[in-house]
Amino acid sequence: MVDVSVIIVGAGESARFGENKIFLRLYDSYLIEYSIARFESHPNVREIILVLNRKDINYAGYFLSKYRKVKYVVPGGKERQDSVRNGLLHANCNYVLVHDGARPNVPLKVINDVIDELKESDAVVPAISARDTVAYSRGGMIEEYIDRNRLYSIQTPQGFRKDVLIKAFEGSKRVYTDESAMVYEVLGYRAKIVGGSPENVKVTYTEDMALLNKILENTMEYRIGLGYDSHRLASGRKLVLGGVLITEEFGAVAHSDGDCVIHSIIDALLGAVGEKDIGTFFPDDDPRYAGVSSVTLLREIWERIKDKVKIVNIDCTLRLEQPKIQPFVGDMKSCISSVLELDQARVGIKAKTGEKVGPVGELKLVECETVVLVKYSV
Repeated sequence: MVDVSVIIVGAGESARFGENKIFLRLYDSYLIEYSIARFESHPNVREIILVLNRKDINYAGYFLSKYRKVKYVVPGGKERQDSVRNGLLHANCNYVLVHDGARPNVPLKVINDVIDELKESDAVVPAISARDTVAYSRGGMIEEYIDRNRLYSIQTPQGFRKDVLIKAFEGSKRVYTDESAMVYEVLGYRAKIVGGSPENVKVTYTEDMALLNKILENTMEYRIGLGYDSHRLASGRKLVLGGVLITEEFGAVAHSDGDCVIHSIIDALLGAVGEKDIGTFFPDDDPRYAGVSSVTLLREIWERIKDKVKIVNIDCTLRLEQPKIQPFVGDMKSCISSVLELDQARVGIKAKTGEKVGPVGELKLVECETVVLVKYSV
């Protein structure tokens, strides 16, 4: 079994991206955390050395406390190879993987293949063959076509025997942006190619995030949440449903504004992500929530879970004898979709009466049941 130290490099300036890409939030994590997580769970990885820009070194405590295998967080250098060298100084295993922190979706198979090949090779790189026609250009015009059958796009993680990588750094006379190129030019060691993956995307430009989001969405699991709420009705109170004032003649008896549509949506969302119910977060004996707008509560819950989920649709069934709700449905959908950052077409609100039977039919009760379908980041 080959034990490896992993150096994850995230010390660049992100000049082409326009902002610090490795600390972009992607669902519930920073972009670089997806890279960390891939190696954290790998049985061959003994330690992770995280190399950050000096401006971001204050994040060290966060990573060291959250990830068991992150043993060192060190500042990077002026160039990429300076950053890798800084990380290499802390590597304790005889084999080292160097990975781009901006490649958050490296498949397990790629990692396995690189590690397996290290048993026989001094340097290993994952790569994918060129798929498009490739050419040299001059002055905006094609000058010469290149045989793409011999061309590869090199990815990470790149694997090395530690002593080989150290020797290459010691003999380096110029700046390299790729460790395998440095090992080849300085020592003459050719890297063994193993299969890379088109999904092993490196985020370089802002448009890369759209592609990455599509890839990651395909790895999310679907979850369903069911929510229910009801309130007694009494005269002289406001009836608020879906964030919209329906009437002031009679309304819900409740600690908050008694909006059973919003309450049932909150419970459905909480259920979909495995959280406790609405009463846990907003107790009905807490004076802070006396008369509070349920829209405020929905917004607070959404901020809590939004990095973990993508809502597919919401379906509410409201039971109220009168007044008729249909004239208010458009405003209710607008309010809900605005808070949840959702297209109105993904919110359904249907109204039923009690046919003058039971608590609903006798104007004693309003109730709502909601089903939500979400994509959940696991």
